[in-house]
Amino acid sequence: MALIYYERFDCDEQGWNRQVGAHVFHKASHPAIREKAIFMCGVSQAWGQCEIERIDSSFHVLVFCLGGQGELFEGDTRWPFSAGQMAFQPARGQRGYRRTGDQPLHIAWLLLSNDIRWAHLVQPHCYVKDSDAGWHIHDAISLYQREAQLHNDGQRYTLVMQALEMLSLQLERAVGSGETRLGWPQQLHALFSEVAKAPAQDWSVETLARQLQITTAHLHRLCLTHLGQAPGQQVFSLRMQHARQLLGQGLSVGEVASAVGYQEIASFSRRFRQHFGVSPSQIKT
Repeated sequence: MALIYYERFDCDEQGWNRQVGAHVFHKASHPAIREKAIFMCGVSQAWGQCEIERIDSSFHVLVFCLGGQGELFEGDTRWPFSAGQMAFQPARGQRGYRRTGDQPLHIAWLLLSNDIRWAHLVQPHCYVKDSDAGWHIHDAISLYQREAQLHNDGQRYTLVMQALEMLSLQLERAVGSGETRLGWPQQLHALFSEVAKAPAQDWSVETLARQLQITTAHLHRLCLTHLGQAPGQQVFSLRMQHARQLLGQGLSVGEVASAVGYQEIASFSRRFRQHFGVSPSQIKT
């Protein structure tokens, strides 16, 4: 995970924080947490000033509020949250959260890797929703933090891996998993339906992957599994099908080439012939 981002902490010393992270400079540290697509997690209580803002971070921020009040902020927009709620900040952008009100802010928090495992949580902006899982997450993180600290201290027998597994299961129960979304065949069908509607757009593999909030490699595997061809080939096939339809309606080769995203008629004609075995001009209305 890239660590190049801007982070601003405006917090006084009134309160406490216990955490465990994926890097050796985290106290406590446990690199195996990465395998669960978690970068860092902790439990905190702030009694005074507490405001944390990040710009272009590569991880999502998930907060379970156990007591007090706080708010997410993004520009001039605010999302208040309180006990019994879950607050989510997607990666990238300029976003943060702060304590509000006059009660201590007690939270369990996780920095989630920008991974397919959490793609179902991501929305364009921050959001808040009710959740009764806060104390379960709090207890799981607390146990994991204690066992990770014992492990860091050189204790021979710890339950750190078991505690990590428990945290992972509690988190999945609290927020679900990517498998709870529409199945991949349905998502791919919806995605390439959009391609078919606007074949002239720049449908690079990177653009397609962003639409599903997955990596290009994962998109490639999904397309081979469910569609039988790579994503770029699927886009090409849809463009050629649309081109043949337009040619059959009487449009000129130049008009059709432009309508399916080709700037050069020669390039379009060559690819059309390779696909159908005939030139565009041979298609009859």
